[in-house]
Amino acid sequence: MFFLSAVLLILGIVIVGFGSQLIVDSSLHLAQKLKLSGIALGAIFIAVVTAMPETFITLLALRKSQVLAFGNLVGSNILNIPVAIGLPALFTILCFSKFAKRISLIMLLSAALSFLLLLDGRLTSLEGWLLILCYLIYVIYVIKKEKNNYQELEIKEYSNLKTAILFLIGATLLLLGSYLLVESSLDIVKQVGVSELYIGATVVAFGSIVSEFSVSLSAIIKKQCSIAIGNILGDNIFTMLVVLGLVGILRPLSVTKRDLYLSILPIIFITGVLFLMTSKKDKTIGKREGLILLIAYGIILLLQTLFIK
Repeated sequence: MFFLSAVLLILGIVIVGFGSQLIVDSSLHLAQKLKLSGIALGAIFIAVVTAMPETFITLLALRKSQVLAFGNLVGSNILNIPVAIGLPALFTILCFSKFAKRISLIMLLSAALSFLLLLDGRLTSLEGWLLILCYLIYVIYVIKKEKNNYQELEIKEYSNLKTAILFLIGATLLLLGSYLLVESSLDIVKQVGVSELYIGATVVAFGSIVSEFSVSLSAIIKKQCSIAIGNILGDNIFTMLVVLGLVGILRPLSVTKRDLYLSILPIIFITGVLFLMTSKKDKTIGKREGLILLIAYGIILLLQTLFIK
């Protein structure tokens, strides 16, 4: 059983790697055709695609356990920033546009809104629809602000049909690979005997963000840092507003005060750290900032291990 889970784990990582490469290649063509900036493309289109594993896993887990579903949702949001932004920043300088500061502020506000709605211990269907409405407003805002604010990219020319096919194949591989990775990881760790919230917020969340990390890393290698940062910011916003909103609509969520404080507050904390970094005048994230993000996550993980494991 362990050997099979290990094989599926490796297979999932490989599939996700191929899928992310196709996503980046096809999305660069999409950026040219839609005349969107890299940050806008990453914050909307790529973010929605790479958030599909979290969406699928969260909704699937919701049928069996609200706690596991909630843990995956918040855990992926916490992990995204230090892993997909902080870790690459240790090896290369990430540059971003002024608009990244606005997106990070929106991400911070979306986390704060979710926290306020859950303060009474429940997320109702009406509140779920409110979160989704907020996301639609966000999409309209980003497209309006970043329309035509783009630069020509040096990429191979593909036909519209080939671009669409590559995008769909990449998205499918991301979903399949992430599912295999998460399921195999869960099988391995379940034997340890920890709480569902802890498993969801750590192991399952780590598996579900592999797609975001792979896409962002591929974009960074291609010198498209705006797409990479936009992807992570947009993914977190999508997860916090749309996925959490769907959870509230499909099955009203109940959360204890302790679980709320140890899940949403860490998101607000690490998002606030990133927001301060995007407020810098030089518009870069380097080794120092990357190390700060990783240390911040280390503190969060320590607290979660002590209090909810």
